[in-house]
Amino acid sequence: MDRRVHYIDNLRWITVSLLILFHAAIAYNTWEEANYIFFEPVKGLAAIVSFISPWFMPLMFLLAGVSSKYSLQKRGYKSFICERFVRLGIPLIFGILVINPILCYIADVTHNGYKGSFFSHYEVYFTRFTDLTGYDGGFTLGHFWFIAVLIVVSLLACLVIRLIGSFDSEIDGSKKEADVDRMDGKTAGRKKLIIGIVFTVLAVVTFDLKVSGKQVYTYLCLYLLGYFFFSDESFVRKLAGLKWIYVFCFLIFSAVNVALFIFIGKYETLNTVCNYLSFVTGILALISVGHDHLDKANPVTSFNSRTSYVFYIIHFPVVVLCQYFLGKAGVGNIANYLLTIIITYPLVYMLCFLIDKTKFLRILFGLKRKKV
Repeated sequence: MDRRVHYIDNLRWITVSLLILFHAAIAYNTWEEANYIFFEPVKGLAAIVSFISPWFMPLMFLLAGVSSKYSLQKRGYKSFICERFVRLGIPLIFGILVINPILCYIADVTHNGYKGSFFSHYEVYFTRFTDLTGYDGGFTLGHFWFIAVLIVVSLLACLVIRLIGSFDSEIDGSKKEADVDRMDGKTAGRKKLIIGIVFTVLAVVTFDLKVSGKQVYTYLCLYLLGYFFFSDESFVRKLAGLKWIYVFCFLIFSAVNVALFIFIGKYETLNTVCNYLSFVTGILALISVGHDHLDKANPVTSFNSRTSYVFYIIHFPVVVLCQYFLGKAGVGNIANYLLTIIITYPLVYMLCFLIDKTKFLRILFGLKRKKV
């Protein structure tokens, strides 16, 4: 595809922007997650987390898979893998060394009453290895787990794509093109359909199968579905024909999921089913609506698209610091939440702008070099 698919970029930055609402609300969760800062359970705020959780990260990995299709077509495997290590690896290392210690320091202060300075806490951070959440002040990947898993998933996906091969002809040139030409059209279609069914079923059945608390198998399947299917304009156009049905189902299943998990607290099996359906219909709804209504660009959306991962990296420490200082000032829970949002959004955008304009910071945050 020659043109840039703007709705994929726009869906990514819009989804990432929800994380301020999400992570600010976790400080009031009802399921006893310590988080880096915690005040008290507030069901209305915890509902925000419950609504977003089923589909947020699955959508992010599916969008990454779509983007990888165009990147692989342009670069090939070797350049693509090198680019992943540079643009994701450098921010990952920077985040572990600089960003996460901020979160873990606040956690140790609020949960354990730590009295030392921020810099003296580095010794705690690099020597305390417990559950790796960082909620006790110890070492953690923090929200950089997403970048770490994205690197792993990208590498595994390249292997799977290489093995499947026959649907990858644009990347590897005439040899694969000849192979595809020899395949009967119906046979190729059936093979692709089988692959799609297999990845879809695996994505669903592995939804609760986790590695270190993360749905790595589901993310890999969704990444591959993004690569093989959701990068296909004709496929997405057909999906978009039913977009309002997906949206209706998504809102219903999500509302029931939230009601059962946050407000009712029973009917566990039905809750699980609604959680799964919110995940599936949420992806279909958001991709379909994005395809029909977000495939456009202007200077604001272009900036947001370019700095979406920067936004992801810096939003969490800003949220936690705002909540910490507002809490110290004695602000009530609802006021704290609302003020955190009001302060964090413009502050994060200002930092994104500064990083985007500063050469060495662009490197640390994985931004591409600006064309001269």
